[in-house]
Amino acid sequence: MKPRVTKKATNRNIVFVIMFILLLTKFLGFIKLRIIAQLFGASRELDIFWASSTIPDMVFNVLVGGSINAAIIPMLADTLHKKGKPDLNKMFDHLVIIFFTVFVLLGAILFVLTPQIGEFLTTSGTFKGFLSMGDNFDAGNLDLFVKLMRINLVAPLILGISGLITAYLQNYRKFVITSLAPLFYNLAMIVGSYVLVSYFDMGVEGIAISTLIGSVLHLLIQIPLCRKTYKNGDIRNMIKIRGAILDPDVLKTVKLAVPRILGLLGEQINIFVNTLISFTLSVGALSSYKFAFSLHLFPVSIVGSAIAQVCLPELSEQGSKGDYKGFKKTFNEAIQFSMYLVLPIVVILIILRLPIVRLAYGTGAFDWQATLLTAWCLALFGISILGQTLYLIILRAFYALQETWLPLLATIVGVIINLAISYYFTNFFSHYYDWRIILGQILMQMGNADVSQLMEVIKSFFMDMGVWCTTRGDSGLAVGGLALGMSIAYFFEVIVGFVLLNKVRKIVTWKKTIRPLFIKLLNSLIMGLGMYFVFKLFDLELDTTRTIQVALLTTGVAVYGCVSYLIGSKVFKIKEFDIGISMIKDFIGKRKKRSE
Repeated sequence: MKPRVTKKATNRNIVFVIMFILLLTKFLGFIKLRIIAQLFGASRELDIFWASSTIPDMVFNVLVGGSINAAIIPMLADTLHKKGKPDLNKMFDHLVIIFFTVFVLLGAILFVLTPQIGEFLTTSGTFKGFLSMGDNFDAGNLDLFVKLMRINLVAPLILGISGLITAYLQNYRKFVITSLAPLFYNLAMIVGSYVLVSYFDMGVEGIAISTLIGSVLHLLIQIPLCRKTYKNGDIRNMIKIRGAILDPDVLKTVKLAVPRILGLLGEQINIFVNTLISFTLSVGALSSYKFAFSLHLFPVSIVGSAIAQVCLPELSEQGSKGDYKGFKKTFNEAIQFSMYLVLPIVVILIILRLPIVRLAYGTGAFDWQATLLTAWCLALFGISILGQTLYLIILRAFYALQETWLPLLATIVGVIINLAISYYFTNFFSHYYDWRIILGQILMQMGNADVSQLMEVIKSFFMDMGVWCTTRGDSGLAVGGLALGMSIAYFFEVIVGFVLLNKVRKIVTWKKTIRPLFIKLLNSLIMGLGMYFVFKLFDLELDTTRTIQVALLTTGVAVYGCVSYLIGSKVFKIKEFDIGISMIKDFIGKRKKRSE
């Protein structure tokens, strides 16, 4: 008799397969950014490229990102479960028509208005004065900005259709092919960027064209499986379908998507404002921020996205059936599993931020100053990694319950906090070498226990903080304020998300949710303290001017940290550790049986 394979075990296996594919994808992403760093460093030309892609990315993230997880996947699951495949295919047809039409119209409008958008950014005295932009982004950059933005507007149209196909396939649990699409996207960008820039001397335009090529591959890799799964119908006939807008399922999908679209619009406004603020800072600040942003997304994209991707169809099915006991169990297992995997990665990224940045990007035009700024941002992104991973799963729980308005409140809180922190702490960190001196004096006088002088220095420090938070200094470390703003914003979004989720269904509890998280966090802190002392010890002994020595230092300290984390997991009796050991034993047992 064959051993019975549970659905839970199957889901975990799928998660690990997807995590492996996403790991390869992120590795290619690092190669992509390393090539870009080597070719351009943290330069103004590259800053303009990132800025030109902000609005096209906003269009894609708001319309597609705001709809797929919030409404399309839950509604497709609901339609498949209650009405069957023919109605599912009909709904999919209508969604493709609507999204294609919206993207074409919106893209055409933005294409025509691109020069006006660029002129507004470069010539609006009121706008530049509000952000203290000065002449850092002047009219001389306008032609390049317009050209790049127009190229970047095409990719969202292709990625939008590809995203709909991804949602359709994931309802049939076709996770592998949908996970391979971003891998091919990154592969196209690696080859395209290097060839077009190095051999055809196209500058940053070569990166924009590579993005377009990557989006085409993102779509093409999914089409064969989509045609096979679609079966009863010809995808080419979708253009002949009438009444897409009046389809009641489509109308319900739009209704569910609107709150998330509004929320993502706020988040994209955050990104847009942060991009503009970065132009008030030193040259290359935006590029350093973007490089750190990509590194901090490593655990979010691999762990958080994989688990959220797999659990959403299951949560949607349980919500549709009214199986709230199973829903609660699935949700809490996803939360605990994701945190168990992501916490050690976060600790490694924070403790080893400098050598990791050097290994990832330290080549060509990427100099030591760019390394320091990128590592500084990466450290401040730490809390954001945890917040984003948790919030990915919290949002999926809301979407599976077909509740999209409540998470909008959490997003609004996050947007407001992010804008405030980004502005004030960008200013604060721009005075880094001023307040660091006073903070050093406070720590020194605390040791000498001179109470009267200590209180005077502390009072002066807090008085000066008001000035530092509202005026701009000259330290390049000001860019850290953008990273800190995102971290604090996500921390509050998670808290508000937990509270609001319990208003809908009581699924967040002390015993199943909060207490296990505290135990995992304590284990991670112990791991981090040990890693810090080991890192400092070996940093003194090794010649870190050589890449091989940096790689040895990073690998050695990371391995020590992982071993420490596993030992702590055993000591604290963390459930996920025991599950992992069981899975390894099962895998070894199966291999032995096959060999016999």
